[in-house]
Amino acid sequence: MDRNTRATGLRTLVVIEVILALGLVVWALSGSVWGLSALIVAMVIASGLVSVGGRQSLFGRLAVRMSFSWSRMRRSDADLDPAPFDVPLAGPSTRPSARRSSAPTTIGARWVGDTLVTVVRVDPGGPAVTYLTPGNSTLGDQNGQLVPLDVLAECIDRYDIALSSIEVISHGVRVWGSGVAPATYDRTLGPLSATAQRSVFVVLRLDPLECPDAVARRGGGATGALRTATVTTRRVAKRLAEHGLTTTILSAGQITSVTTQLTEGAGIDSLAEEWESVGVSGLRIRSAAVEPEALPAVVRDVWVNPAVSTTLTVRLRHVAADRRHRNGRPGVEVSAFVRFNEFPDARRSVPSWPAGLQPLDGRQFEALAVSLPIATPTRLERNLPTLTGEAAQALIGSVRLPAGGCGQLIGADHTGRAVATRLVGPGIATVSVAAGIHVVAQIALRAVAVGASVRVHTDRPHRWAALVTAVADPSALSLAGDRTPARPGPALVIVDGVTPPSPQPDTTRMIVSAPGVDDPTGGHTVALTQNPRAPQDLSLDTGGQPMLVTMVATPDEWKLIGGYPEPAVPVRR
Repeated sequence: MDRNTRATGLRTLVVIEVILALGLVVWALSGSVWGLSALIVAMVIASGLVSVGGRQSLFGRLAVRMSFSWSRMRRSDADLDPAPFDVPLAGPSTRPSARRSSAPTTIGARWVGDTLVTVVRVDPGGPAVTYLTPGNSTLGDQNGQLVPLDVLAECIDRYDIALSSIEVISHGVRVWGSGVAPATYDRTLGPLSATAQRSVFVVLRLDPLECPDAVARRGGGATGALRTATVTTRRVAKRLAEHGLTTTILSAGQITSVTTQLTEGAGIDSLAEEWESVGVSGLRIRSAAVEPEALPAVVRDVWVNPAVSTTLTVRLRHVAADRRHRNGRPGVEVSAFVRFNEFPDARRSVPSWPAGLQPLDGRQFEALAVSLPIATPTRLERNLPTLTGEAAQALIGSVRLPAGGCGQLIGADHTGRAVATRLVGPGIATVSVAAGIHVVAQIALRAVAVGASVRVHTDRPHRWAALVTAVADPSALSLAGDRTPARPGPALVIVDGVTPPSPQPDTTRMIVSAPGVDDPTGGHTVALTQNPRAPQDLSLDTGGQPMLVTMVATPDEWKLIGGYPEPAVPVRR
């Protein structure tokens, strides 16, 4: 039981004792029927405050319902989600430790009440192999792949600047959208613990009133507050970059885009709150608090579900001065939340809450706000499960939160473990594939299933026509001549037998060559090479030691990609 729960239970017990004592005093002093009535009333009130079987008391439920109705009436979307703005910066740092961090010319910020909000996007330092099993996923190399929560906890009160909180928002997608590609791929995955896409954002909240000296040293007033926010944001980005991660400090426009991404495109002002959810037009958003002791298991297990997306938010704050250790050193308070974005009509919803989660019924909008770079209403703070002290320090040191998704399934290794890696997205500029059309088609189909928009440049369009027709979504998979706009998300250009187009920002190029033929362009980030004599065998190279994997697929996927690959004709050298 966490500290907040124990304190609430103790306060309730004291109130019950006081009420019963007053009833007894009135009854004893009056000696009349009115005294007996007072005692009965006191007993009824006290019983209404008692929690039975772990459930909230009767009066507690009534109070929550009234608070829910009151907060809905007085909520202002303009106050929750004010427009962000850009703050100009001086020249970027040239120190080696900052090289992995992007060099922005502006920093986006948002005033929410008295608090300044800035956001840092975190991406893996490069591609990596992930081994997938039912209920677990393991990185082949963790360097530059994990978000160090203990380092972020140190940044809350770094040097002369004290942050109100740091929130780590991890937004994961297992399969994207509906249609034949995601449905087929989801059946291929089965119970494997795969999170194909993962976007991680670090939200920093600074209240200038909590660090007046730091603000004064940087000019005071609003100017000093903005300078203080930019300094601490760059410091946090630098610390993360020192751990091998790629960081990007978001602009105002990017903060707005992130807010929209995290709500599946729904505007904050369009969302209607019900007791158990928030939603609009078929979209249902439900949130729950994580029991702190269950956080490591939740980080590992919560992503395997049929929801459209899953968001985990870990909030780090300093413990109030009256709750610190005896040595006086600042401690950290940890709380966490899970949010499911669902479309029940499309059967993309979670049937029941997983273990370790406490639904935040009656506080769903406030819980949603915690996982967005907007205002966080204080009503949510009441009775939230938290960890402090040594338990909190041990927890943040043990949680392994990936900075990116596992990518798409490639095959199985010699032990039978599923092997996945990212073939599209941030940090993946060029992929080399020396393989036959069946392998390339499988890669394209799975890329569509995990949310990429795939455009194929080829000299053999007839070999791609059947797959394009089967996917039946030109915004997701199309040939180069198609003018349909690409859907939002990572972009993949497959170059099959033609001259590669010029590299484009935020776009991955996949250069296809025949089995046994080396990549003619070179400089690839990831390479896949098919064995011409054993076409089910692939060599996967993500920059380390190449590994051998075997293609895996369900019968319906083999049918979509044109059948099982046949041995290739030997290549003449």
